[in-house]
Amino acid sequence: KTGRMHVLHLMQRMRARPSAAATGTTRLADLIERARPSIKRRSAVFIVSDFISESGWEASMARLAQKHDVVAVRLYDPLEMQLPELGMVLMQDAETGEQLFVDTGARGFRERFEAAAERREQELRTSLARAGVDTLELPTDADLGDSILSFVDARRQRSRLAAGAMPLHNRARSVA
Repeated sequence: KTGRMHVLHLMQRMRARPSAAATGTTRLADLIERARPSIKRRSAVFIVSDFISESGWEASMARLAQKHDVVAVRLYDPLEMQLPELGMVLMQDAETGEQLFVDTGARGFRERFEAAAERREQELRTSLARAGVDTLELPTDADLGDSILSFVDARRQRSRLAAGAMPLHNRARSVA
């Protein structure tokens, strides 16, 4: 359905749902496969996640995107990419509860952390592209409204170009 009332209804249903206890790693593919049959008509589907999941979700998302307009809404913290130098820090895995002391002051550790984060980032972007979905990236340190407006503008521009329209940045020059 569409409209403000439907969005409010969905938000109320999500809020009323009990929180799930941490049970290990996220299996995004299972969540997508369970949701897919319940979406009867062609719809806009927003998958909101950090996409830190067991592998294999790309195929499920691609199947979903064959019938629906799927947007992967990726939430991330820039600190996941570059660890600040804070000295000894106790880190805890949010899903497994595993705790580990790390020395963020050690240059070698930070370099390995950043290299692993870059590999993870490249793998994620490749997986999203392979799934054939649009991606809205929402960093925790940016303005949510600006990020969404930029995404909507980019999609609108792409749609215009696909329909054969002239790019907006070239329009002023061609009129002159």
